[in-house]
Amino acid sequence: MRYVCLDFETTGFAKPGAAPSHEWPLPFANYPIQLSIDVVEDGEVTHLYDTLIKGARQFCPWVKANVPIVITDLVNGCTLQQVVDDVAALLQDGDTIVAHNIQYDLELVLAKACKRCDIGGPALERIMAAPRFCTMRCAYTKSVKATSLAKLCAHFEVPLKDAHDARGDSQALAGVVAEAWRRGVML
Repeated sequence: MRYVCLDFETTGFAKPGAAPSHEWPLPFANYPIQLSIDVVEDGEVTHLYDTLIKGARQFCPWVKANVPIVITDLVNGCTLQQVVDDVAALLQDGDTIVAHNIQYDLELVLAKACKRCDIGGPALERIMAAPRFCTMRCAYTKSVKATSLAKLCAHFEVPLKDAHDARGDSQALAGVVAEAWRRGVML
């Protein structure tokens, strides 16, 4: 079995109730700007995919301050449609998609962005139908009170380098999954 560990970075979101301004994320809240995927198979981690995603025109202030991407970086990224096609092609039968807050990454980021950008079809359906596991909401994580990725990494003694960069986050997540697999816990 393969665990496909993914992480998205997005445009962020406006403060609740905020009037439209230069601080609103565009084209909309949580539009994906970066995706990274690492795979864990038999306890071994392999980096599988990394891309910036075109289409964003403005980030919220938190993203500007914490994510190491600027709008001009996105020019060389893939389209959202290409990302969906790429991810679907990478998935193998029996894969489980893992994220630290899978609801956010798959539903609030990917599915919502695809719906708003009129992207659908078999590739998106393949991704959304894949088995899922959430490292943030599982019973093991709650029992050790390590709900943030940083705390979960500390618990499993996995380095978290470059937090809020999808590449750093997916690598750390895969390290956690591999260590949990070795210990026989969580998955």
